[in-house]
Amino acid sequence: MKEIKNFDVELEVRSPLRMGGKKDPFSGIDQPVVRIGNKIVIPGTSLKGALRQEIEDYIIENYSQIPEMKPCIPSSEKTLSLDEEELIRKNIYKGPSCIYPRENTLICPVCYLLGAQGLIGFVTVPFLNSDIEIPSELYAIRIDRSKGIAAKGTNREYQIIPEGSIFKGVLQILIRDNVKNWELGKPRPLSDSTLGDKWLKISDWTKEKIIDELIIKRLENIKRLGSMKSAGAGEVKITVKEI
Repeated sequence: MKEIKNFDVELEVRSPLRMGGKKDPFSGIDQPVVRIGNKIVIPGTSLKGALRQEIEDYIIENYSQIPEMKPCIPSSEKTLSLDEEELIRKNIYKGPSCIYPRENTLICPVCYLLGAQGLIGFVTVPFLNSDIEIPSELYAIRIDRSKGIAAKGTNREYQIIPEGSIFKGVLQILIRDNVKNWELGKPRPLSDSTLGDKWLKISDWTKEKIIDELIIKRLENIKRLGSMKSAGAGEVKITVKEI
């Protein structure tokens, strides 16, 4: 038996939002928005990625003095960039992705909540749905610096989500799983060969504190999503309320 808390998540678009999908061979649009059926959506993967970054930044800023709380970089050792390797060398991140089961591995707080490789987490991040069927369109070109005019063949058509659009979904947080003997805020009974959720063994993180500080406030702290942020796109406001 599972005990789950549900939270309404509402996202308001504050500046044109660009959430790109695959090229549409029928419309000819180079950069369409993501849809399910005829409705425009914000994918759960995009929201989860933004939430993960917010949690990482918050932990690094406020709990970097606790080695067991250092987040991982969600990438394998083979795909780490040189810059990411430098962050690990400087002890800002503990290493590449948390993997379970693996001997002597620590599961970082972010992977505890959102899932590690081989181990699910406590938070299910939703797709955010809307009633929008027709997106706005944006054209972009590159200027040929030598001529001061549009470079040949660079006119591209983008679809964007207009300012004022509203998206909604339901976030789920697992509070207790009696079958697995898991409870939010407590270390899980994982393999003896791992160090598991050690950060919870040496701290005062209650489930209430985790929900408020690491989930709800971090979601509401997401201010931009999608691409073209440097051009002013993607400003959002997220509100979370328990159902």
